[in-house]
Amino acid sequence: MRIKRIALIVTGLLMLLASACSGQGEPTMDVKTIGSVTVINGIQDADMWIIPQTEQNLKTTLWGTATAAKVKPGETRQAALCEPGDDGLYLLRMIDTDGYYYSANGLSLEANWTIQIREDDMHAVTADVLNADGDIVATYELFSAKL
Repeated sequence: MRIKRIALIVTGLLMLLASACSGQGEPTMDVKTIGSVTVINGIQDADMWIIPQTEQNLKTTLWGTATAAKVKPGETRQAALCEPGDDGLYLLRMIDTDGYYYSANGLSLEANWTIQIREDDMHAVTADVLNADGDIVATYELFSAKL
């Protein structure tokens, strides 16, 4: 029984390491990166996933390796941007160190854009998407819940 558990854990870890932007556990060589986006974290330390919005990705909670791992509050980080999903859109998923889950669907992104995550006084979390000139092109409200 213990050997089976260890084998399952090792297999799971290997799948995570081999996963890519697709969020589907596919090897990274099958995924085309089209550039990068800048992420600015305005909440707790968090892992962030920016994945193509596809039917399969909408139905899964297995997103592969974080696009930006352990991003600290106030930190700015470059993150790979894969080809978009259906209708040219992306999903944003986050899990912070306090065990909160955040998500937004239907993000329109392009290479060299910025995603700025922020929380207001009422604890509502939003993601501002800024173009390469620094202009806000869209603001998305993130769903959040304690895991």
